[in-house]
Amino acid sequence: GLAEAGAAVIVTSRQAAKAQQAAADLAARHGVPTLGLALDLMDEESVRRAFRDAAAAFERLDILVNNAGGHFPATGRLETEPLDGFDRYVRANLTGTFLCIREAAPRLMKQQGGAIINIASVTSLVGRDRSVYAGTDMKNPVAYTASKAGVIGLTVDAAAYLGAWGIRVNAIAPGGFERGQPASFIQAYSARTMLGRMGRDGQDLKGAVLFLASDAAAYVTGHTLVVDGGFTRFK
Repeated sequence: GLAEAGAAVIVTSRQAAKAQQAAADLAARHGVPTLGLALDLMDEESVRRAFRDAAAAFERLDILVNNAGGHFPATGRLETEPLDGFDRYVRANLTGTFLCIREAAPRLMKQQGGAIINIASVTSLVGRDRSVYAGTDMKNPVAYTASKAGVIGLTVDAAAYLGAWGIRVNAIAPGGFERGQPASFIQAYSARTMLGRMGRDGQDLKGAVLFLASDAAAYVTGHTLVVDGGFTRFK
């Protein structure tokens, strides 16, 4: 979405080759400058190195989208969830987001402006009805919910801290997006939304990201924008 709007885009992945291929594809389709970098959210030095490489390649950093995170093996049962699994969710989804904000902040502060967009989840806004997973191997560990709730808290206070430099920090809380899940889950989840469907991968978050990244949202900060087809308000 950002490339379609004409932005120069840096793409990251744990695998440098994968990031570079994605960046090359964007450049070919949209004719914008791109860069693919290796970045592992679980590795502090990897995060630092990626931001150093980004600074060497581009004069400015205007938009940071923290859209990476982790799913790890889990029991899905609170009473048997191992601490190691809980910690890994927090480290990937929350600590990783913090590290990226921390590394971006000095450049944005020097520029006196910028937009940070963190991807949270509606799972942190409502208690989950786990009956939607019936007949599947899918789970919603409490660790995922807790880590994404932390992202919302981090968003609010980072916005309060960075506002003095004209930096806006917002979050997007997506609902469920269709990504090849079992048909029974897709049907059950869709029935719990006002629009009667799951999100369309690669489509239904574009507008939210572009809005929060642009001057159209110049007076919006510390906000969590819910993009869920009405899931959280449908009872």
